[in-house]
Amino acid sequence: MQNLLSHPFLIHSIVTSAGKLQDENGRVSKIQGGTHWYVLKDAGTELSAEFGPILQREAASRPDVGIFYVDHHVRSEKVLDLRPDFDLALLLAYDYIGLPIAIQANALMKLEAGAKAYGSAFSYALLLQAVQTGIAIGRVAQTLATREKRYPQVPREVRQRVLEDWLGQDRVHFDLKPGIPPYALQLRRNSGETPPVTLCVPTRQSRPATHDGDAEAEDKPPFITGLLETIARQDYPMDRLRVIVGDDLVDGSAYANRPWPFELTRIVTTRAPGAPFNYAKKMNQLWRLSQTEQIVLMNDDITSESTDWLQALLTFSMQEDVGGAGARLLYPDGRLQHAGMAGGLISTCAHTWLGCPADEPTYQDWAVVHREWSMVTGAVFATRRSVLEEINGFDEVFALEFNDVDMCLRLKMLGYRIVYTPHAELVHHEKASRGETPPPGTDLSRFLKRWSEYLYNDPMFHPGLDRRFLALRPLAPSA
Repeated sequence: MQNLLSHPFLIHSIVTSAGKLQDENGRVSKIQGGTHWYVLKDAGTELSAEFGPILQREAASRPDVGIFYVDHHVRSEKVLDLRPDFDLALLLAYDYIGLPIAIQANALMKLEAGAKAYGSAFSYALLLQAVQTGIAIGRVAQTLATREKRYPQVPREVRQRVLEDWLGQDRVHFDLKPGIPPYALQLRRNSGETPPVTLCVPTRQSRPATHDGDAEAEDKPPFITGLLETIARQDYPMDRLRVIVGDDLVDGSAYANRPWPFELTRIVTTRAPGAPFNYAKKMNQLWRLSQTEQIVLMNDDITSESTDWLQALLTFSMQEDVGGAGARLLYPDGRLQHAGMAGGLISTCAHTWLGCPADEPTYQDWAVVHREWSMVTGAVFATRRSVLEEINGFDEVFALEFNDVDMCLRLKMLGYRIVYTPHAELVHHEKASRGETPPPGTDLSRFLKRWSEYLYNDPMFHPGLDRRFLALRPLAPSA
């Protein structure tokens, strides 16, 4: 371990299962018994006195974890630097973990040689190599370090070199591009990767409201037309796209007779008189008609001037360990409608930063980097047919509300990741598809009975964030 210990920017200590920081002068001695841990930190970081005992407890209760990271207090800022559970999509965007980290000695011996070649990005390379070799990385949701400033501190171009090497043979499938924040990266599937895709869209041919908002404007085309025009603008081979529309109306001449550049299949999904609308049942009917592995579920009231949102979604939804990918959605007036959903927010679960100005800074820049949440909206949801078959699609007991959240959580229970990407940005005329019908109380009761325990322990959120506010912020210190 001598080469590592001579590295100029790291200070090392050994933590044993007894929970004591050993060799505080940086010298390493062989310690008999217990599990040995190294704490890797830079000179500007102070560790809490509780760091050792807490690490001892966490290591004993989570023996599968080889690396732990903690939350930070930043001297130059009033806001705590809190971290979600391990999030590979976020780590690819920027080094949200940083230093200090605690790493089991055996794991360090396995990873050190490959990581030390990256200089100032040593710890970042260490984390990515841990992912590659199957070493589990775990969060300790406590503020146990004080730093001068928050991460990331390693320049983007240095991290990009680490990522390019880490991708290895998969590099041919992906491009690494600048992200929205100046320090961030975005992972983007190569433009040559264009598998066949089916887009499933339910509609009742609703139209934009009149100026007074009380009725639909009959002289305007239905929302489904705007969505189809949005799809036609995609920078994607049109012969690889198939759109399946499930229409509650018999007459589809308002849109179906136009010469679209993609294959359009329209089925009539007329309901019996008085029968309630069941979004989950209708969407299950549509995706089961698809003949492609790649599927995007979409509401009909979606529009966008962007030409690359589909490729941004497929970047993640095509990955085998991802259950689905959600988009960044804006209201027509430019306010934020969806940037991921958090459990326990506003007593159940809710859209983070709902209604906030789209250009307003968000905590940790989470609304403008790709990252994992436990839930995303089903208004635009990219997934795979095999995944939907595995869970039998939507649970149709949730006719209107919660069916998308329930589906995401069932995928999480199977070990799939749920990813949000801001690089697929669209406009959502929310509830235009079906009106303002409130969710039945029985649906809410059933949903909470099934998921309340998970929601209030959402690993992709953080217990230190205030669940009373959609604009995420840490809890105020107790008096």
